This record gives sequence, C-alpha cells and structure tokens, in this order.
Amino acid sequence: MVITQNREAKIIPIAGGKGGVGKTELCANLGVRLGQLGYRTIVIDLDLGGSNLHSTLGIKNKNSGLGNFLSDRALGFNDIIYGTPYPNLDFVPGDVLVANTPNVTFAQKRSIIRNIERIDADYILLDLGSGANNNVVDFFLASNSGIIVSSPHVGAILNAYSFLKNTTFRFLMRAFSGDSAVEKYIRQTIKERRPGNPVNVQTVIDGMREIDPTQADRAVRILGYLQPLLVINLVRTPEDLNIATSLRDLVGKNLSYSLEALGFVMADEELARSHRAHNPHVLEAPESLMARQVDRLAQKIVQSPDFPNLALDTSMYRNSYELLRLEAQADFAELAAASQADDADDQTREFIEILASQKERIQELQNTVRMLTIRNP
Repeated sequence: MVITQNREAKIIPIAGGKGGVGKTELCANLGVRLGQLGYRTIVIDLDLGGSNLHSTLGIKNKNSGLGNFLSDRALGFNDIIYGTPYPNLDFVPGDVLVANTPNVTFAQKRSIIRNIERIDADYILLDLGSGANNNVVDFFLASNSGIIVSSPHVGAILNAYSFLKNTTFRFLMRAFSGDSAVEKYIRQTIKERRPGNPVNVQTVIDGMREIDPTQADRAVRILGYLQPLLVINLVRTPEDLNIATSLRDLVGKNLSYSLEALGFVMADEELARSHRAHNPHVLEAPESLMARQVDRLAQKIVQSPDFPNLALDTSMYRNSYELLRLEAQADFAELAAASQADDADDQTREFIEILASQKERIQELQNTVRMLTIRNP
C-alpha cells in the first residue's frame, strides 16, 4: 500500500460494495473534471471481467488493455495507456474481452499495482469491480486513499460497510502474514465470526496484545494508515444523507478508524441523454447540479495537498458530514427554486393560452354579431 500523502502522483481507487451505485460513472466524470482543471489524470479500468469504463467515457473498445498486458509478455504497461478526446486525461482499458482476465493471480495483481505506482501523473483513478472479492479488495488497498461509493439505500450502505470490513481484515492479514502466531489468531478469529456476533477490530487487537503486545501496537499504527472516503451517489432528498452518518458511526465502532465524507452526487434524470450522446455528463450537461457536484468533489481533492486529509474550514462547520448537510441544503434549495420557477412559467403559459382562447372566442362572437346585423340586399 502506498501512502498517498507522501506522493505527488495520487492513486485513488474507487469501489462500491455492490453494483449499480454509480462508481464507474463517478470515476469517468471525476477524471474528466480533474483533467479540465489542468491536472494530468489517468483513469484505469480495473473492473476485470466487466470492463465498461470506456462506454461511460464515450470511447470505443478497440485498443489493447490490461487483459492483453497480462497475457502478452511483449506488451509493456505504457503500451496500453491511451489518450482521450478530453484535455489532460489518459485511459487504460480493462480486459477488452480477453478470456480468464477476472481470475488474475496475486503475482499479476502485484505487477499491475507496481506499474500503476510508476505512472507519472497528478491523479490516477482506479475503477474497481463490484463486490468484495480479493481482487477488488487488493486493488483498493493499492493506496490508503480509496473512495467507497454507495447509494443511500440500506442494502447498498450495508454492502459498503461489508466491503470496508473485508478490506480491513484483509489488510491486517497481509500485514502480519510473516508472524505465524498472530496470523493464525487473526485467521481463526475471522473464521469464527457468527451472524449476530460480529468481530470488531478492537477485539482482534486485544487478542493480539495477549500474544504479542508489540505487534498489537503495530496493528493500531498501521490501521491509522487507512483513510477511505465516502461518496453518497444517486441522492434524491436531503434525508437520504442521514444514512451516511450511520455508516460513519458503524465503521468507527467496529473497524476503529475514521470514514470521512468526500461529498454526494444527486440522481440526474438527464444522465441517459449523456449516455445516448456517448459523452461524459460533466461535458454534456456542465450546468447541471450533478456536474457541479462532481466539480465540488474534484475541488476538494485538488485543494487538499495532503489528500486524503481534506483541507476543510472547520471554523464554519464541525466536520465533513456537517459540510455534507450544508451542501445538500444549498443544492436542494436551488432545485426547489428552479421547480417553483418552472411552475410559475407553466402558470404564465396557461394564462396566456386562456387569454388567447378567450380572444379567439370574442372574435367569433363579434363575427357572428356582424353577420346578424348585415341586412340582406
């Protein structure tokens, strides 16, 4: 795992606990926006077996990708980095329909991650697959600054928590793989988890302390490296964001680290139009609330030189979740004002139509009266 604060090239894995939460949409649009802001950005499709980032970017699936890189030793990693029609944005395709790509070995994953670490760019966004299998988790652990994307539905939030939990225990297992006693204890503890009786990280560390206090202290220290950030996507009401604090509290209680909020993105009914136009939404509808919310995420990233430590002005709000609520209040107030304006426009149009209809009726009556008053010769 690389510590993003210590690097010029920021590696940002983007994952979702389940499919359908919009992580690929977010990755594509965030990458385009970072490029627009003048930062050298690369988006990498690591959804092996289900690669479709190219579609969201509006790029044809015709170039060699990671599947070819893994199957053809003559192909270098730099050979699969391609330019895009968008400023400062490059793209690495995924499997490109190469068979057996989803079943990569640990050595192949290490090769991909090492090559990613060598990329010369400002921001490297990794679009990961859905679920919490070892491939997805290991790519998420490529850096300490991953983004977890969830919709505001209970099932999606629970899947996001499950993903973070699996990531945490996978991280511990890998960190102590050389210590037979501690590794055996962690593995056995995870194996004995039962429904309704979840194992939390603090319990594991307490057990480690009985085996080796030094290693327990090390576990506390390395868990502090994990700094995932949350994005709530497909938001429709301000109340949808209440569930974000529930996830934060659950992570803090059971996983013993902080889950900060990077922001939220509202559901946009016009997104289908962007897909039909094969154009990222931030370009197809740059004035939309969704595009401006993606810009807000990008601004938080680029204005935080020690990302994932967010450069927040806590003199105006207490934490990232209070900022999230303030942003939602402003955005939904704007949406309500626009809706009222549309209603007023509808009423004005209806009034004009009524006047036109009345005028036409008056004209008909006048014509009738005129005909009745005309004397026959």
